[in-house]
Amino acid sequence: MRDSGRTVSRRGGRGPKIERIADRYGLDGLGDDLVAAWLGEGRPRRSLRELEGDVNKRLIRAALDEAGAHVLDGEAENFHRLLTSDDVTAGSRTDARNTLRERGVDVEQLEADIISYQSVYNYLKRHRNVERDDDDDGTDATESGLATIRKLRSRLRTVTIDVIDRLVKAEAVFIGAYEVEVDIRVTCTDCDTRMTPTALLSSGHCDCDHDGDE
Repeated sequence: MRDSGRTVSRRGGRGPKIERIADRYGLDGLGDDLVAAWLGEGRPRRSLRELEGDVNKRLIRAALDEAGAHVLDGEAENFHRLLTSDDVTAGSRTDARNTLRERGVDVEQLEADIISYQSVYNYLKRHRNVERDDDDDGTDATESGLATIRKLRSRLRTVTIDVIDRLVKAEAVFIGAYEVEVDIRVTCTDCDTRMTPTALLSSGHCDCDHDGDE
């Protein structure tokens, strides 16, 4: 059922990430849009993963608009794929970041503001108290697992950058402008399938023979 009103957490003046980025980028009504899309009010219902993508594409489009850059059709969607997909090469992601910088976007701030599935889940379930009759515990478990992996991958990237920056400042290592990529792959040693965690958890299986399931 729909929440009876907007409950806002303002501990330290921060609140949930969804509300912080809505304020930062002028995304008026973002929270209410998420609730309506999740519940299917006047539109087809959207999954938590779809809502994550919807918000991040709006975020990228707003960042480009704020920088005064003309946004072509499908461009925000493409930047979203290049910045967030596990299947994008490090070189392609670096090229996307450089293109955004050239167009006046603060890429570091943008990437810090990009939300995860968990941000959407926490906002809807904990801050807006929204429930849906067909909530799928299995899907939630998969999405929660992906969110955990992504959070740890992001943390590892941040720690690596911090270490390199400290060593550069101490003149222990020398490097020009750089990017850090954390590439995680899961390999089945039975069938030699190699895939990203997203591909595995989304498909639910490797390439092993599953004929025995019946």
